Amino acid sequence: MAIITEKWNKLFEEADYLEDILNGLAEIQQENGYTDEEMENDLDVALWKAYVYNNMDSYEYYELSEKTLAKVKDEGIKSGVWCYRYSCALVYLRRFDEALEYSRLGTKVEPEYPWGWLQLGRLCYKYNLLDEAYNAIDKGLELVPNDYEFLTLKDDIENDRGYAYANSHYIDEEADKNSKERLINIDDEEPYQAFANKSDLEKELDILHKQGKNQEIIDIINSLPEEDLNYDILGKLARAYNNNGQCEEGLKVLLSLKDEGEKDSLWNFRVGYSYYYSEKAKENPEYLEEAKKYFERCLELNPNEPDGDVLLRWVYSDLGNRKLDEEKNDEAFEYFQKARDLAKDTDDIIATESELAWAYDYIKDFEKAYEHLQTAISLGRNDIWLHSELGFCLGGMNKYEDSILEFEKAIELGRDDSWVYAKLGALYKELEKYDKALENYLKGLEVDPEDIYIICELAWLYDNVEENCEKGLKYLNKAQELGRDDIWINSELGWVYNHLRDYKKALSYLEKAKELGRDDEWITFEIGYSLVRLDKIEEGIGQYKKAIELGKDDIPTNGELGYWLDYLEKYDEAFIYLEKSKALGRDDFWINSEMGFCLNRLGRYDEAVLFLERAIELEKTNEWVFSELAFSLKSLNRYEEALEYFGKSEELDRDDEWLNSQIAECLEELGKVDKAIEKLKAFVVTENGNSVPINSQIAYLYGKLNNPEEALKYLYEAEKLGRNDIWLYSEIGWNLSGQPEKYEEALEYFEKAVALGREDDWINGQIGFSLAKLGRTKEALEHFEKAKFINPDSEWISYHLGSCYRKLDEISKAIEILKPSAEKGEYRGWTELELAWCYALIDEKEKAQEYLKEADSYIGGEILNSPELKKDVETIKQLISMTTYVS
Repeated sequence: MAIITEKWNKLFEEADYLEDILNGLAEIQQENGYTDEEMENDLDVALWKAYVYNNMDSYEYYELSEKTLAKVKDEGIKSGVWCYRYSCALVYLRRFDEALEYSRLGTKVEPEYPWGWLQLGRLCYKYNLLDEAYNAIDKGLELVPNDYEFLTLKDDIENDRGYAYANSHYIDEEADKNSKERLINIDDEEPYQAFANKSDLEKELDILHKQGKNQEIIDIINSLPEEDLNYDILGKLARAYNNNGQCEEGLKVLLSLKDEGEKDSLWNFRVGYSYYYSEKAKENPEYLEEAKKYFERCLELNPNEPDGDVLLRWVYSDLGNRKLDEEKNDEAFEYFQKARDLAKDTDDIIATESELAWAYDYIKDFEKAYEHLQTAISLGRNDIWLHSELGFCLGGMNKYEDSILEFEKAIELGRDDSWVYAKLGALYKELEKYDKALENYLKGLEVDPEDIYIICELAWLYDNVEENCEKGLKYLNKAQELGRDDIWINSELGWVYNHLRDYKKALSYLEKAKELGRDDEWITFEIGYSLVRLDKIEEGIGQYKKAIELGKDDIPTNGELGYWLDYLEKYDEAFIYLEKSKALGRDDFWINSEMGFCLNRLGRYDEAVLFLERAIELEKTNEWVFSELAFSLKSLNRYEEALEYFGKSEELDRDDEWLNSQIAECLEELGKVDKAIEKLKAFVVTENGNSVPINSQIAYLYGKLNNPEEALKYLYEAEKLGRNDIWLYSEIGWNLSGQPEKYEEALEYFEKAVALGREDDWINGQIGFSLAKLGRTKEALEHFEKAKFINPDSEWISYHLGSCYRKLDEISKAIEILKPSAEKGEYRGWTELELAWCYALIDEKEKAQEYLKEADSYIGGEILNSPELKKDVETIKQLISMTTYVS
């Protein structure tokens, strides 16, 4: 059974990489348990290995190919493929005669194999056997018409470019035409002699190196005796360590060779490599500087050291990025420019121009970034990165529409990550095309459901544009779950919860944002907003004032301050802020109505009217502002106008206690007390009308009409509803005191008022009056004296005090008090009647008669209608007519 099956042959033919073939051969051996000898003696295995070795373009591999094929030579000479590959290996080993011999043999044993003719044509050209060469080319073209390699060989011969050139073409036409480097130049003796002078060990190590078998190299060299460890062998050990990711070990070996290696470009290259790729380079920034130093020395010694310029360019790029991170931009761009100067071919120039563009974008110098991007475009770059970076750059230049087009090109080319959709979302947001912004952010979230930036942007859109804070909150919570806990998210959560009226939560997030370092006017305002609504009004006002100090001297802050100072009844200060808010441009219903309200409380009713009328212009159907304007007009004694606006408020279904009370007061002031009572009585029977204030007001109005019976009904109802203050007890006492049979009850209510703290002339006078009516003259006298002390000018008190003294037979004292009162004439008739009593009692009949006559002239009608007064007059007359008065 063949070792290489048809299946494996097909896999090898379709392999993308040469190492896949070698790995496949190893897999075949392992799976089937073939020995090394069995593998080495199999023609198919040897042919596939030689195929790989011949394509490695290395003298070591050509030698390995020759040795591999030689082991199956007996069978191989019958195969055109074997002869072709063996001939190719021999050419590079400078065994040209043998190569020509086996090439001719191959075309004989397998004339249908076209590449045998190609090899024969090249070798005949070397030996100047041109007829045979052209014949070989013709044979090949018969087998593969118009083949690039045959046509190229023919052209090389016709133009006499030489065998070495003809032998250095790539099989791939595109690679052959575009590559600056050729395959091994057979005429270049230096690399060949370097190979020829190598020991077998060195050749083996170089082959293992090309196969990536670094650990094998390390093991072999470390097993060698010390005397075999020369400079070249130790250099290969260092190379193996480096390629095995053990750069620190490689560096140790290289530094031990410093004396011999300092002037060797390859040694400097390897030292630079060790520093550059060392794991310690991440922790030690100086490693990158060391790498730079050795790569620069390497190129100084040999400008053509393979990969020296490439790695130095990478070092410059890395140093540039590090300096950017350190915000040392000038140094950074020096390194980026050095990297650009090292770029030789188009791809490298494009890469360095692109890097410069990225770096300028990074520092937000978008104009310079754009220049470098244009250079990259002019050199042919047209990929996802280019359009993405150009989109980013144009966005930074505020060319949003152009930026969108570039990002969309990147998407067309296959970009489908959350970043590009996030950028598009942000651009549409800048253009205020919020629907498109939302659409792109949602696409990004489909690609990466955990993209915190997009989640937060969606939250912002829902909060601020869609005015859907509930939905926005869901995204904010998701961002929190994913770990975002910075100033922005805590600020946004605070703002959202303020809008959702969960002020306690809002405050907790806002304070967290402040702890994290935010201390600007915005956060100060929002904290104030939460505090005032949590009834921490003084604290909130303090925050608002601080926000103004920090620069937020705007409409909302001044408006909020005005409102809450109003709330605290600090109307003078409130008006200053409300006025400022209006001066800054606010002229809506709220500011005008609030200013009107504030001015009303300051008693500046004329000004209040102007603002309230403006508020009504802006919102014609607000019952509250109608009521407030009516209150202003009422306060200005413009009762008819006030009633008009109170009526408008009623038309808008306002029907509360305050409104009915105000309307009643207007009617009262207009002398329409009956209508006022009617209005209040209509309200008192409603569901919410039977209240203490309404019953009290009705009682007061009945009092004005001298209707104590009706007044008392409503006063008692107010008492029943819970009113128990001085005014109520005083009013009930006063209305009862007009009814002789209720003096005791009146006295009880007066005393209740006193118990609550009333101690003025009126209450003492009323108590004195009731006591006097009850015949408790001495007690009455005590209260009238108190009243007289409090208000010496009250003629009513003087009259009753004099009466008490008369009743207690202190006639002189009575006359002393009554005479001045009679002279003032406030109680004409009554005072004279009392003086008539006094003088009659002390037997000064003429004066008594004189005062009795005056009394009759003033209150004669009342005397005729009052049995009590009639009795008093009769008694006085009897006293006057008596000769002697016995007390």
